This record gives sequence, C-alpha cells and structure tokens, in this order.
Amino acid sequence: MRKSILITLTLIPVIAGYILNLTLMIPGIGTLLFYLIPAVIMIFWFYLGNLYSQTSWHFVPAMLIGNAVGILSLLLYVWEFLLHSDDTRNLFLAGLSQCFTASGPILLTARIAILFEPQKNVIGQASATAMQVIGVVLMIFIFAAGYILGAVNRRKQGHRTAKK
Repeated sequence: MRKSILITLTLIPVIAGYILNLTLMIPGIGTLLFYLIPAVIMIFWFYLGNLYSQTSWHFVPAMLIGNAVGILSLLLYVWEFLLHSDDTRNLFLAGLSQCFTASGPILLTARIAILFEPQKNVIGQASATAMQVIGVVLMIFIFAAGYILGAVNRRKQGHRTAKK
C-alpha cells in the first residue's frame, strides 16, 4: 500500500471521534456508537500498525509517522487547555484536540484517569488531561502491537520461503 494512503488513514480516529461527538446526544444511536466506535477504532489501529510493518519504515519512524496525529492532538490539547485560559481558548481547536482520543477506549481511560484527580468522584482538569495522555499512549501501544505482529509474521513467511 502506498505510504501516502497510510498517512491519510491516520486521520480515521479523528474523523470517528468527530462523528462520535456529533451523535452522542442522539438517543439510541449515540449510545450504540459510544461503545461501537472505540472497539472498531482499536481493531483498525492494530490493523493499521500491521500495514505499516509492510512498508520500508523501521519501527521508530513508523511509530512516529503512524501516531503523529495522536501526538499532535495531545500537544494541541495541552496548548489549549493548560496554556490558555478559558477566555483565550479557541473552542474549535479545543474540540478538535479531543477527537483522536474520543474515538479510542474512553471508558478504560476514564476509569484510570479519575485516579489522578485529588477529589473523589470528580472529573476535573487533572483527570481530563490524564485521560488524553493515557488515550494517546494506549493507541500507540495498540499500533505498536500491530506493527510488531506484522513484522514477526513477515519474518516467519520470509524464513518459510527461503527454506523451500
């Protein structure tokens, strides 16, 4: 597969997160998509990591290129929510910065992130930021697992054809 297509496919979680944010308030469909989209995106992200293993990119460049959208989204989140006040925050960029992790395993990241909040049963800035960081790190691990599995399978196939 062409590298330009692979790079374009890294935008899928952002698009899925945007769709999820738009449909979340629709009764029935919003709840269904809240559970369905993260599962589909995690499977897709694993598969995309596998596709990246078939390119000429080595592990580190593939991880950086494949997860650049997630990393940039996290940096944008930090810029908008930690370095700007509520008065100077750009709402479009603030919303866009959360789309990548919104499409990921948000239920899992929320349960872990709430542990970073000083007050019990409160979701504040500390837990929201932790949720973004954990979401991106988890997506990087999923992508890396797909890449490693693809590389191992390719290596095994190479040994099989060499023996014949």
